[in-house]
Amino acid sequence: MKIYIKTFGCTANRADSIKIQQILSAQGHTFTDVLDSAGLVVVNTCTVTQTTQRNVLKFIHSVSDSGKQIVATGCLPAAQPEALVDIKCQSVTPASIEDIPGILGNGTMMKEAVIPILHGVTGIVSISRGCTGNCSYCIVKQARGELESRPISDIVVEMASLVQQGAKEIQLTSQDTAAYGIDTGHRLPELLTAVTSIEGDYMLRVGMMNPFTLLDIVDKVVDSFHNRHIFKFLHLPIQSGSDQILEHMNRRHTVEDFKYIVNKFRTGFPDIVLSTDFIVGYPTETEQDFNDTLELFNEIKPLKVNITKYSSRPKTPASLLYDMPDWNKKERTRMLSIRHHQINQKLLQNNIGKTVSLLTTETGKNGSTIGRDLQYHNIVIKENLPLGIWCEVDIIDSKTTYLIGKQIFKKKKERKEKTGELTPIH
Repeated sequence: MKIYIKTFGCTANRADSIKIQQILSAQGHTFTDVLDSAGLVVVNTCTVTQTTQRNVLKFIHSVSDSGKQIVATGCLPAAQPEALVDIKCQSVTPASIEDIPGILGNGTMMKEAVIPILHGVTGIVSISRGCTGNCSYCIVKQARGELESRPISDIVVEMASLVQQGAKEIQLTSQDTAAYGIDTGHRLPELLTAVTSIEGDYMLRVGMMNPFTLLDIVDKVVDSFHNRHIFKFLHLPIQSGSDQILEHMNRRHTVEDFKYIVNKFRTGFPDIVLSTDFIVGYPTETEQDFNDTLELFNEIKPLKVNITKYSSRPKTPASLLYDMPDWNKKERTRMLSIRHHQINQKLLQNNIGKTVSLLTTETGKNGSTIGRDLQYHNIVIKENLPLGIWCEVDIIDSKTTYLIGKQIFKKKKERKEKTGELTPIH
């Protein structure tokens, strides 16, 4: 059967979609990027906000109207199965992905037959499912459940296979990377030591780490980041600059805990790129709470920021609270976004004139190439380059969310006298 997969949401969902493709490929199914040519559509859903859920359901309804067979996977069927009762489709939750062959009449999955699939030069490896938190606003816990960490040996095998296939960037993902191994006793630093021992030319992006699970291992994780295979990139969500809001959210850390971790990483890596998340307009957020968030924002100056307007989700403790007017949330979101763009612009402009090593990872628009430096800056080169190569570039300009680089050339000694040919530095 020819299958089309549509993925909504986070990197963990992308990893699940790849796993689904691996499983069904082993069963003899083929895949297409053209929706109209598919006999089956797998929709990997997300329900983290009301807006996202509406977009998911709109897409599913449009596919259903076309008469195609649908399998809904991801967080929606796990956390809100009632949202799908009026739609003719079958469902698979994140915990039961391996059951998907049975839905299609192909029996059970043969684990040994599943080979990791690489798209381009970037591989995604899921290291665990679920988390140890119980944040008051979060519906994902209902979908993903308690923490289940994969064995280190399984992760190493999968990652080694991707590297052997030509992966140059590996993204380690989970709901909370820092929580890895709390349930098994083999924590994240041990995993990082194992996966960076794999031979090959590759870089590793460590996914989102929550402050409360990172605190007790922060020194060891910082030490792990010194490995040459790891991007100097830290995704550490704070959600609010107010301790009162963090406590109400049941985040299990304080603003000072967050700043302590940031300082640890910046001491070890002064040029590290910091990414964080803020939820704006939480039900109990006062004007002073929001001002505390602005103050923290100005102090830590993160380069990458995910700003989310609070969205009440069913069956969460926060859904029982009074939801402030939407106009108020929009105004605070606008204010924080403006400040982010101001800080972001200055931080990116500071890179102009630098020469950096860049790993090409994606094909861009209009014949351009996108790559990452060691700090995981998003850099666009306005020429068509092979993916998966290293080159030296001068940073010549910056835009709102990315840098523009120009490849440096040098003369090829053995051909200089005859042709003066220029060749890129690799």
